[in-house]
Amino acid sequence: MTPEIYSWKKPFFSAAACLFVLLILNDVAVQLALYWGYKWLDIPFHFIGGFGVGLASIGLLRIAFPGEKYINSPQLLYTVLLTLFVGASWEAVETYYDVSVLFGGNFWFDTYKDLLMDTLGGILSYICFHPRKKNL
Repeated sequence: MTPEIYSWKKPFFSAAACLFVLLILNDVAVQLALYWGYKWLDIPFHFIGGFGVGLASIGLLRIAFPGEKYINSPQLLYTVLLTLFVGASWEAVETYYDVSVLFGGNFWFDTYKDLLMDTLGGILSYICFHPRKKNL
């Protein structure tokens, strides 16, 4: 039986809650046109999104690598890569719908900043949910 510390449920439910809150906050920000008034608002949103995606990737890793295999897997690498993939996909959607241009500024700088914030959120999720060995 897999120890509770390797359970996929806690990261998945935390990711779902995180991304649900982000969805609601994003909807409020769009409805109130907050992105146009506060150009920096997408920074914490990308960080929270990266955190949620990182949590989901941890849950997926715990399913893909059950038990002790999870500890030996390159968890940080997988978490960062999946977070970057989802962030880059999000940026592609923004580019397709010309959303990034609406906020003004340098497109490439904004894209790199968004990917950095996504990645930092994913790294924080790894730090928060990575099982540590306890010294007894």
